[in-house]
Amino acid sequence: MTTRRQREHLKTQLIETDRLLGMVSGDPFMSASLSARRKEVEERLESLPVGEVEPRTVLFFAGDPVQGSNGIDATFAGQVLVPFQNMVMTDYAHRHLGKVGSRGRRSGESQSRLLLTGLPRGSFGLELTKAEGDELFEEGQLADTLAHVTRLVDSAARSDEDFASELDDNSPRLIQNLKDFLGIVAKANASLILESGDVRCSLAPREASEAFDRVSGTVSNEEEIEVRGVFRGVLLDSWRYDFNDEDGHRLSGRLDDELSVETFSEWNREYFDRECLARLLKSTVAFKNGRCRTTYRLLDLNP
Repeated sequence: MTTRRQREHLKTQLIETDRLLGMVSGDPFMSASLSARRKEVEERLESLPVGEVEPRTVLFFAGDPVQGSNGIDATFAGQVLVPFQNMVMTDYAHRHLGKVGSRGRRSGESQSRLLLTGLPRGSFGLELTKAEGDELFEEGQLADTLAHVTRLVDSAARSDEDFASELDDNSPRLIQNLKDFLGIVAKANASLILESGDVRCSLAPREASEAFDRVSGTVSNEEEIEVRGVFRGVLLDSWRYDFNDEDGHRLSGRLDDELSVETFSEWNREYFDRECLARLLKSTVAFKNGRCRTTYRLLDLNP
């Protein structure tokens, strides 16, 4: 159960306890017992952190593929989980490992692998939880990814501007994963509630269809380019660089994850405030509303 669901469950218990207290106000024994119960529930509610993220997510479906709380179409469930897992793996590789290619295996796939660990009721839910691993920071990183994926799905249903803002500096491969996921939900005429920690989004069938159309109208492209200009240095703390091209335009972005700290230090010594040739990975995303976002990842510097 996600943190949000735990909080809602405890609030429901408080309401029910207050109702019972009103019914037994003349019975000192029952009133004392229920008051103690209410205090216990309040303490549990207060102990739940607000804004919590966790390496767990729940997808609740309703509509054509679902029969109440009894079951979900097996073909639909199998199909919809594949692009969702792909979204998580792509976002995790891009946000926490710094690189994801346009195809093939992604970095960190084992760290971002999810297990189907529950079938919660309330329409029909599929609970996905992080597979066990040995890395100390994996849980927090995956929790952050799940929260971001949830916000991304929600933004796709709201507006072009919200979607463009949430997609900032993401891998173009993530767009295709999101399109595949929303396409399956929309085609099945299903509604979706997606919860990751305290982050939640809710899509009715019409909203899922609109979100799919919005994402389908987004075009992405990646290409390697070479740019002459003046290198302004690398910030090791943020893993970012600054570069001014020949026309004085500032280019700033992330560094390629395959580069070492030794390489950055050498660049700062040899090229800082000097003319050189930068090899960049240019990523362009054109949104349905006509807005275009371009990012540049630094791959190499040469005299």
